[in-house]
Amino acid sequence: MASPLDSLRTSLGRLSSRDRNLLALMGVAIALFVVFLVGHGLSAATAKHEARIKLKQTQLREVAQLTRGYREAELQRTDIERKLRDHAVRNLFSYLEDLGKKDGLDIGGMTDKGSTSASDDKSSKIMKSSVEVTLTHVQISQLTKFLNDVETNPGMVRVTRLQIRPREDEAVLDAWFTVSTYYLKS
Repeated sequence: MASPLDSLRTSLGRLSSRDRNLLALMGVAIALFVVFLVGHGLSAATAKHEARIKLKQTQLREVAQLTRGYREAELQRTDIERKLRDHAVRNLFSYLEDLGKKDGLDIGGMTDKGSTSASDDKSSKIMKSSVEVTLTHVQISQLTKFLNDVETNPGMVRVTRLQIRPREDEAVLDAWFTVSTYYLKS
């Protein structure tokens, strides 16, 4: 009994040279097709992996950027909390009276507007205390110096509302303004 390899050799030996050339050409074509399929599969897999790598790199850059932004926001928050804690002006009346004396102003009147949360968020730890101030017969240079002195302190004291009315008979103003201070809730 002849082996399958022997019968293949015998069959090939019976073929004409033209048929053998065609068979060899067909074998080369099949081999090239297989190589093409394998190469295309590897190329597609490589492209897929490269796309996933690029996506992950983009996501890592976004995370790094968000982390940087978070750190900056966290530093700002701690700096503001430190200012609110260390330089809080608890008694606006005394603070404003002392500034008025220093600037040579007679404060006509002050009305306490009370303390509230500084934001609509109920869990906010930042409180706001406000005082409404009335100054009459004040020169504009005195008013601007006083308002500048109010806001240039280490604490968080700001003029949150201002209304000015000039007097026609004199070169002075009447001013009404609200001064607010911010502090951390105890």
